[in-house]
This record gives sequence, C-alpha cells and structure tokens, in this order.
Amino acid sequence: MIKKYITVIIYLAVFPILFPLSAQAAPEQLFGTSLIADTVEKVTPAVVSIESVYYVKRASFSGTGDPFFDSIWGHLFEDGFRGYNNVIPKKGNGSGVIISPDGHLLTNEHVISGADEIIVKLNDRSVHKAKLVGQDYKSDLAVLKIDGNKPFPYITAGDSSKLRVGDWAIAIGNPFGLGITVTSGIVSAIHRDLTVGDGKNYTNLIQTDASINPGNSGGPLINAKGELIGINSAIMPNGRGIGFAIPVNRSVRIVKDLLEYGKVRTATSHLSVQDITEDLAQWFNVPKRGVIISGVEKNSSASKAGIVPGDIILEVNSRPVNSATEFKAIISDESVGSSAKLKILRKNKEHNFVILLSEFSPTSLLGVEISNITQELIDKYSLYTKAGLVIESVEPLSPAEKAGLKPGDVILNINNISIRSKEAYEKACENLKSSDKIILKILRGRRFHLLLLKL
Repeated sequence: MIKKYITVIIYLAVFPILFPLSAQAAPEQLFGTSLIADTVEKVTPAVVSIESVYYVKRASFSGTGDPFFDSIWGHLFEDGFRGYNNVIPKKGNGSGVIISPDGHLLTNEHVISGADEIIVKLNDRSVHKAKLVGQDYKSDLAVLKIDGNKPFPYITAGDSSKLRVGDWAIAIGNPFGLGITVTSGIVSAIHRDLTVGDGKNYTNLIQTDASINPGNSGGPLINAKGELIGINSAIMPNGRGIGFAIPVNRSVRIVKDLLEYGKVRTATSHLSVQDITEDLAQWFNVPKRGVIISGVEKNSSASKAGIVPGDIILEVNSRPVNSATEFKAIISDESVGSSAKLKILRKNKEHNFVILLSEFSPTSLLGVEISNITQELIDKYSLYTKAGLVIESVEPLSPAEKAGLKPGDVILNINNISIRSKEAYEKACENLKSSDKIILKILRGRRFHLLLLKL
C-alpha cells in the first residue's frame, strides 16, 4: 500500500528541484578512461546502498508428534527456546540514488517491498533510516526520504527519449552487498520488453551490457555526462552482460505522481487494438505493420476526433508502433492529460489525429464494456435475469477475453462481492492492480459459471 508522506504544499516547493535537468552540454568527448573516472567521481556521492530489514517470527518448539517422547523430553526442547527473541531480522540488499538535495531517493519497488525497516548508507559512510514516501508495483519504482545534514548530493536527469544504441552507459550500485561498485558498457538496445521469473512484466526498457548483478537493483544507469538515464532493475537469468534499466523519463513521471497524488496515474487512449496478422493484412489489403483498432470507447477523445474501428495506427508521437503491447506501453508512459499524436492508415491514405489521454480506471483492467440491464438488452442477448451487469464488448487480448468472457455474459459477483450496479462494479474494482487474480461469477444463458481472471 502506498503511504503518502509529504503534503501537496511541500511537493509544490520540492518537485521543481527533484530530478533537475542539466544545462545543454557541449558535444561529448571521446569516452576514455579518465572521463569515466571524472564522471563516476561526480555521481558516486549521490548513489546509496539500501538494506531492507524484515522481522520474521522464529518458530517455537511445538512437539515431535510422538506423545511418549514429548511427555518425557519435550520440556528440554522448550527450555532451549526460552530466553530467545522469537522475532529475528532478515536483510536484503539493494541500491538507490538521491534525486533531490532535501533527501528524496529513488529505488526499485522490489528492493523495499514489505520491509519493516529501511536503512540507507551514503557514500560518506553515514547511515540513515528512510521513510517510504510511495511505491508502485507495476512500474517497480519506489520513492524514499532521508533526513540529515542538507543539502544532500543528488543526481541530475538526462533524457532517455534521446538515447541511441551504442551510447555509453555506466551502472553504479551495491552488488552482492559488497559496497558501491562501478561497471561500464553501452546501450545495447532500447524499447525492450521482459518477463521475469515471478511473472512480472516490464516494458520499454533500456538494455545494456554494463554488468548488473544482484544488489544493483535500484541503482543508477548514467550517461557519459553523469546524467541519470535509467534505474537498473533486472538481468537476464541465463545471460551474461545483459541487464535492463527503467528509462528515466518514466521515473520522473512516476515520482511526480507519487508525490502529488500518492499513487501512479496511468494514461489511456480508450482504444482497443490488436496485432495485424497475415490474415487481417490480406483481408484489409494493408501492409503488415502497425496495430489495428478493434474498438473505440464511446464519448472518448478518440471517438470525438473521428477515429473508428478498422483504422490502423502506424505511429504514436512519431514513434513507430509494431504491436498491441508496444502501443499500450507507449501510451502508459505518457502523462494523464497530455495529448498523443497518432498517424493512422485508412483506406490506404495516412491521416494525423490528436487525442487527449485520460486516467486509466481500474475497471478497465478487465477489458470489458458493461451496461445496466434494460429490457432492450434482455431482448438483444436473450437474458434470463435483471440482476447484475451485462457485458457488451470484450477487448481483444484482455484478461476477460483470455478467461473466455463474451458479450451477453452477465456479471453477478466479483470476489464474492455482489454486483447489482455500475457503482458496485467500480467499488469492487477500485483496489485491483495488474498481477491480481479475481473470481467472477457470471450467468451465460441459464447456466452459472465461475471464471478466474489474471489481470
């Protein structure tokens, strides 16, 4: 759960100095050994080691299961447990980077998730207890705050949208708890997607061959100028020299939302899209590129702009789109309330549209459009109930489609919560997040079904 630590008034004073952007720099020199050392020397004071402490209850003696043995010898084992603290600390190590002179830090959410205590060690060997300002599981980012002698050394933000494959990259962190360590390499790729062992999905990552090891998570990936370009987050389990970082531009947006709203607001286009298969390309007589629009939400900015199902999105904000996953990642990286420029192919002619992005609602996670049941809908879908909400459309590739939901299905229950109105539906969905699993009770025809949805 996100804990809001500072007020909006403080935020308004603080945020302009979070992630200060560096002034326009001269063209980069050849990136030799001395320049690496100069860059590292400038940035290292802002890099921290993070120790996450988890207090775990120690098991006490509960018997062997043999009544005869326990009656005679059990008290000896019980005595052995007396005098010991039944709560023992377990520790995890990670990295972070200071992003403002007043002590705000950025790290990975998985570094501090569930921690009872967070200890931050600075490069000057000072130790601070950190407070959790906010965290976001989906983006895997968290903001911490330390107090002490200010101003703290902090890092400046670069512009990850301007990264090119082959740019120099330096990773700094605390691998294996050894202490601050520096490795260097290049940007190997951009816009990478990755799924890690626990099923967590990352999108639009920076790939680098700068060595990233356990404990580096949350540390900075910087460019030759010493600017933050990413937050080191993951490694390829079976591949050496393949590490991944969250782009700094996304981090700036996440930090801003956590400080101002106490949560991360995700943008949506209100468009349902799907990949263009060979069959679809032949049917519509279009090249196999972009994504095809399968649905446009009523009264949305996209609908008002004149975008219709069957249109093909080629670019978003001048960036080519090659898959539905990539389209959603691009949109979700934009700020709520911002505009997006879409290049669309319609009847073999290219058109440009501008739409306004609004805040994604948790109810959209399921990927269905629902309505209160009316007599018209009873007749349309041959319904046998007036209770619940009827599904009118299902977004392609959504959790709902993957679970087998269809138009005409009636949602009666979500996680044992009775659904009799849109208000009840929204309330049941308000705390849902990606990676959750939910149980839906539906009525299809005259039969009840229980469906498990993984969001």
